[in-house]
This record gives sequence, C-alpha cells and structure tokens, in this order.
Amino acid sequence: VTGGSVGISHPAPFFPNIGYSTVSFNDKEVITGSPGSSSVSLTTDTTIKTINLFYNVPFPVVSLAVGFGFGSDNLYTGVETTTTIVETTSEGTKRDSEKSNFKTDVTEGFIRIGLPFWSIIEFHLGYHVMSFTSIDITSKKSTEFQGTYSIDKKNYSGGMTTIGVQVAF
Repeated sequence: VTGGSVGISHPAPFFPNIGYSTVSFNDKEVITGSPGSSSVSLTTDTTIKTINLFYNVPFPVVSLAVGFGFGSDNLYTGVETTTTIVETTSEGTKRDSEKSNFKTDVTEGFIRIGLPFWSIIEFHLGYHVMSFTSIDITSKKSTEFQGTYSIDKKNYSGGMTTIGVQVAF
C-alpha cells in the first residue's frame, strides 16, 4: 500500500481547508474451477483518489483535524481498478491476458491527531473510513471465460490507519 496527501490550510474560521489524497494497492488472486479443470489468475491494481475538505480544531498541546472526502470520475478522482486476467485451461495452456477497467465514486471521513514540533513540523496519526460500491473486477472483460468460476465482487470499503509528517511553510 502506498499513498499520500497534500492540503492547504488557511486561518479563516468557518471555511474548510482543502486537500487531495491518493492510495494505491495491489491484490492478487488465483481461482480454480471444478476439480482438475482450468484456473484464472486475477491481478488487480486499485487507486483511490479523493478531494478533501477539513477543519483544524484548536487544542492547546495537540492539533486535531476532522474532515471528509469525495471522489468522482468527472473530477478525475474516485476508485479506479485495472485487473489483468489470465485464464489457464485444464490442459495447462494460458490464454492471452486481458484487462478489465472499472471506475466508481468514493466517499471518506477522517480524523487526524498531531503533535507539533517547533512551528513548522507536525507528526500525526490518522484514521480514514472509506465507502464505495462493491466492484465486479471482471465486468469489463471483452471475451467469455472458457471455464466456470465463482468470482465474488470486491468490497474494499473500510478503515485505514495513517501516520505522517506535516511540514508548514
């Protein structure tokens, strides 16, 4: 899992700060049909991009940020998956690899608690909750499978703990 975020904070109260975040990860799976038959290998690269609105809540010793994010295809954000599909027949012959691309919207909520050092560096710990629809990673495949497989929809919704360093200038 890799990712990062960038944000712009300002001193005006009641106006949210704005940011952008991205997370990428890879998922590999091999599914076998009925015993002694063919198999399919699925390698899925997933990228989640969001635009974030957040508030910095003033506390004496620590900093606290609370916010939400959203992503949509028309904003060049959201969830994008690219699945490489390789089917191996029962004779051991591999069919040509094929790609299935899928995009959907995403929403997230997050909280970050930071410990400032001097006036320009802050170390923080955060928690993000993301939600989006289940993804059928083979729905955009152009040819039919030769074998019969039970391929479930992927549901990557859930929580993520983050650690980071914030630099102000």
